[in-house]
Amino acid sequence: MKSLIVCIAVFFSISLKSQLGNEKDWKIIGIIMCTRLEATSIDNKAFLSFGPKIPINENNYVSLRGHFNWWDVPGKKFIVIPELDYFRKIGSFSDDSITNLYLGAGITPNAVSPKVGINFIHLFSAEFGYNFEYNTYKHFASAGFRFSIGINLVL
Repeated sequence: MKSLIVCIAVFFSISLKSQLGNEKDWKIIGIIMCTRLEATSIDNKAFLSFGPKIPINENNYVSLRGHFNWWDVPGKKFIVIPELDYFRKIGSFSDDSITNLYLGAGITPNAVSPKVGINFIHLFSAEFGYNFEYNTYKHFASAGFRFSIGINLVL
């Protein structure tokens, strides 16, 4: 069964490469695939966060993600808080467990938040920061300490 799955994956990747044709198209697909899935805590609320982390160059990244919540809002209303982030890698380590240290800032329609982050084994990430709210969100306050732990879906 594993051999069949590998053969199908190789076949589809070869046919996809022949359809796209050039390296520029592969870069676009790579950007779309650089995605993080996170559990984020902002003040006393929890969010499921999802979005791509797009590399500008070796040390700078931009991220656009959505923070999703439907369990903390009265009436179980589905809400999405978009966030635009900028990250700069400030340290790389050859240690097997901690690979990168980065600083960043994010902005939402209601808050701005400076952050510090750590990558573990290139696959996991943790961010710590503080939301400074400049516009009160209509469902709940989003000011306060924030923490997120996530998985980088594509290395």
